[in-house]
Amino acid sequence: MMGIFKNDKEFKEAIGAFVIAFSELEYGLVFLCTITEFDFRKKDEYIHKYLGLSFEQKVRHLTEYIDENLIEIKPIWNDIKIKIGQLNRERRFLVHGFMSYGLPMETITTRVKENGRLATKKQTLEEIKGYINSIHHLNTGDNGINGDFHTLFVKTRVDKWNVLVNDNNKIVYKVNDIIISNWKG
Repeated sequence: MMGIFKNDKEFKEAIGAFVIAFSELEYGLVFLCTITEFDFRKKDEYIHKYLGLSFEQKVRHLTEYIDENLIEIKPIWNDIKIKIGQLNRERRFLVHGFMSYGLPMETITTRVKENGRLATKKQTLEEIKGYINSIHHLNTGDNGINGDFHTLFVKTRVDKWNVLVNDNNKIVYKVNDIIISNWKG
């Protein structure tokens, strides 16, 4: 009987870790969305605008902006977007899919509506932990939303800004005290 209670605790811890990691990912998208505004030097003023959007709206906004303005990073974004979409599907099951919760043995069962039909999914603790690792990688790993991709996105945006404005309004973009923007000041 103790095994069931241990499983229960581990499943709840894993789902909680998943939710926190996904929230970090989503906030990374919010920050990128603020950089899409015309005068992104005032990005802090735009946070409330993007926090209010659904996850899908944030991804759509970034996709449209990249398609129109940052075409050079589109292939990287498209790869990230696929991974985000897969993890968002898992999020829907783990966050919205519990009709009732019983003490888990080996799996949990969740249900959501997909394409007009009820979809059921059984997930193991190992699968959930795998999703968490995927989110962490998507956050800070290669081309991470809060890592390399963030830096590339901001650098590309700053460089485009600097082409449009006079020297008084140009921005020097530094990462770890190293200037990475094309304009060095």
